[in-house]
Amino acid sequence: MKRIIPFAFALTSVALAAPVKGADGVSVDVSNPKRVVALNATTVEMIYRLGKQGTIVGIDVTGTYPPNKIPSVGHWAQLPAEGIIALKPDLVIGTADNFAAGKNGTVVQQLRSAGVKVLVLPATDTGGLDGVKTRLNMLGQVYGVPNAAASLTRSFDTTMKAVQANKPKNAPKVIFLYAHSPTDASIYGTDGGANELITLAGGRNIAPFKDTKTLTAEALVAMNPDAIVMLERGLDGVGGVEGLLKMPGVAQTNAGKNKRFYTVDNSIRWIGPRLPEFALKLARQFKADFR
Repeated sequence: MKRIIPFAFALTSVALAAPVKGADGVSVDVSNPKRVVALNATTVEMIYRLGKQGTIVGIDVTGTYPPNKIPSVGHWAQLPAEGIIALKPDLVIGTADNFAAGKNGTVVQQLRSAGVKVLVLPATDTGGLDGVKTRLNMLGQVYGVPNAAASLTRSFDTTMKAVQANKPKNAPKVIFLYAHSPTDASIYGTDGGANELITLAGGRNIAPFKDTKTLTAEALVAMNPDAIVMLERGLDGVGGVEGLLKMPGVAQTNAGKNKRFYTVDNSIRWIGPRLPEFALKLARQFKADFR
């Protein structure tokens, strides 16, 4: 009798070992890695969701969710090639925006020159939820668990149906205020995760620019938002609601007069797998206040 089962097994193994093409055009043979350095908060979170967190031996400072004790290689904008190599990874996984940020321009080349495999995922600040699905499916290929990745992407669609059902009928005019302190604050433009969140939740980002601009009273009063969205640590950094109301122009806006301030998770700048959950929470808050 012919041995069919071993042949089928061999085909499966070959499929799992197929190279994965990164966002930089470089294909990497990444079959079932055992020691992974995961760069960017969203990369860490997605690997956890696929049940492969036991493979992560290093992260950057953003990889705090789910809570863990994995060694950090440092700041996401100043990645040390030597520190990453010292962890002896068989694969480094990062995002295009991480590798391009700050002083990271040559990190990928340094790692590859040292014989370390690097998979570059698409950037987290573009592509919205579809971009999350793409990255998740790539990781499903890496770990040989494409069905788990597909199941997670379907769960996003389910949550987004609930988001759609909870949007306010009248879209509020919204700005996203990014603040370190009362004297260090900026308005985020229409690029990135903050804009995706506001839009999905049924708000209208009224920032008239794509990038980030320093907060001024004149600009804020002229925009006159109905709502201000901030990171949780941002509101804490300005001294809570009372501190926010003392910042330039805030008290003169409709948002300030009605205290329509909303906080979101600190990771929202990077568009990740919790985006549908964050959008559902904010949509419900908008609907309660704006109907």
